Amino acid sequence: MNYLSRSVHCFLACAILLAGAAPFAAPGSTPPAKPAKISISVSPEAIEPGGRAEVTLSLTPSAGIKINRYPKIKFNVVGQEGLVGPAETTLGNDVPPPIDKAEDNYFETVDPLTLVLELDSSAPSGRHELSGKLVYFYCVVKSGYCAPSRTPVKIAVTVR
Repeated sequence: MNYLSRSVHCFLACAILLAGAAPFAAPGSTPPAKPAKISISVSPEAIEPGGRAEVTLSLTPSAGIKINRYPKIKFNVVGQEGLVGPAETTLGNDVPPPIDKAEDNYFETVDPLTLVLELDSSAPSGRHELSGKLVYFYCVVKSGYCAPSRTPVKIAVTVR
């Protein structure tokens, strides 16, 4: 890779990373209230102490929104002492696309993210709510506005 192409690649990577600090925005544009629909399911519905559960998160962009492949989508659950350990999963690309293929940075459709939770062997029975966070980058097609979404999520688990 020559100096010029490295510089262009670095510029693109830095520009995308800066979206986390200051969103790219067209003059007069505002962020959408809900850039994507998030749905969460847990399987099995009731888990034995010491057992495992799969949490599936589906992310469906709203009309006119594109979800970025880079930076990666990150979904995590904060551990809770005596209930469940921390867990994280990601989806997307480790590096930005080449500058001449910027459109390759958007998902056509976003595959569901699956997170495996391991319950503590002394987890108390009953319904519990776990805290998590979903971080993804999106762009509004019409205005060119791009920004990160840092969305807190709640996950209900039932321990037998």
